[in-house]
Amino acid sequence: MVVDETGDGTADRRTYLKALGTIGAAGLAGCASDGGGNGGGGSGSGGGGSTSTEWSYDGEIDQAFVSPDNLENDIWQTFLAGAEEAASALGLTVDYQGHGGQESQQISQLQSAIAAGADILTGTAYQNSGVRSVAETAAEGGVPFTSYWTMANWWTPMDSGPEFLQYQIPEVVRTGAATARVLFEAMGGSGNFVHITGVPGHVGSHRNAGVEQAMEDYPDIERLGGPIPSEWTRSTGRQAMSDFISQYGDDIDGVYGQNDGVALGAISVLEENDMAVPVVGYDGFRETTELIRDRSADSGEPYIAGTFAAQPFWQGGYAVVKGYDWLNGWRPEAPERMMFGGGVMILNDGLSQDTFSGLDVSFTEPSQYLDIAFSDGQSPYDWEAMSYELSGDDWDPQNLLVPIRQEDFSQLLWTEENRPSNYEVPDVYDDTELFDRVEEDYRERFENGLNPYA
Repeated sequence: MVVDETGDGTADRRTYLKALGTIGAAGLAGCASDGGGNGGGGSGSGGGGSTSTEWSYDGEIDQAFVSPDNLENDIWQTFLAGAEEAASALGLTVDYQGHGGQESQQISQLQSAIAAGADILTGTAYQNSGVRSVAETAAEGGVPFTSYWTMANWWTPMDSGPEFLQYQIPEVVRTGAATARVLFEAMGGSGNFVHITGVPGHVGSHRNAGVEQAMEDYPDIERLGGPIPSEWTRSTGRQAMSDFISQYGDDIDGVYGQNDGVALGAISVLEENDMAVPVVGYDGFRETTELIRDRSADSGEPYIAGTFAAQPFWQGGYAVVKGYDWLNGWRPEAPERMMFGGGVMILNDGLSQDTFSGLDVSFTEPSQYLDIAFSDGQSPYDWEAMSYELSGDDWDPQNLLVPIRQEDFSQLLWTEENRPSNYEVPDVYDDTELFDRVEEDYRERFENGLNPYA
């Protein structure tokens, strides 16, 4: 049951929606599922956090709902698999729907899912501007929501309410620079590259700044023309690569793909034009990782020099586990509610990890990554150990998470130019001691806990 702590005897919205769900409210919401699913812990001081909210959930926790833009993208297939494995470990099920980049459709799907009994929400809004609507939908339904990748400008989970549990993304500029360095080393430190970026205005597209940062350390590397944007897909990657070849032909010595989708699209066009140049991607798609494993730099064909994987399998599972903890009374501290998530760099055998010792990223072999991220329900992650509810103060995140501080806001594309004149950053972001404590706690837990890629 839902405990009413407001004192006015008013039933909260979640009680109403959950009751409707038992009599088929999903149909009333007018959005049938397009695919069925298969069946920070704690605070910086050790996992307590605050449990003071307007209500507490005391009903059956049985279903999580995943809301990706689409499942054609390998990253979301992997994310869903992680969510399903974690849910199974906790006795839950998972449902999902791809929203296709349509905000109104996503909101309708989420409302329908909540009405049908979803207890946990996770996924992404296609555009930064859509995050608020998703968070508001979760808040109205009284359901915890963990968001990845996109984030509204100058707006934090604390501006939404307790249901917006956490926003998470890899450190955008640093990881963008790391993949650029992999490309530049594969090119031998000199030559010309072309750059296929992502959706303009998307936080993930800010990896552009990392590319420019890396270029400063490689004076013999030149970018040909301006970056061409994409929609993170193979088809738009193919179109961009075709355009670049039409303009620059054999002057192209390397390709920076902002994600693995566009990188694979570029590879296909390079193959058609017999251009054996290195390409880098980002995300850790299965096909990309298999290409890294199977096609060497001296194969005489275009090849993937490396890709940064944000561990989407872990992301999906983590969102389910922390939603489960939230429903059992755990509350994150402010620094836990926006965090940079760790990842791993997957390198082609033609490159040595020693070359990149100063990048502050973890590395893994392609075969190891495939065994973990595409393990078909048999991954080495311990989801119960990840849960504060099930493991208490000994909970283990099994990935490095770092609080996003006020000085990091620029990595989210928050600038003084786009800051609303009436917006004030929550005062807690001035509490350096609190952020330091939470960061140290998460780092110690990661270093002393389970790391499948160690």
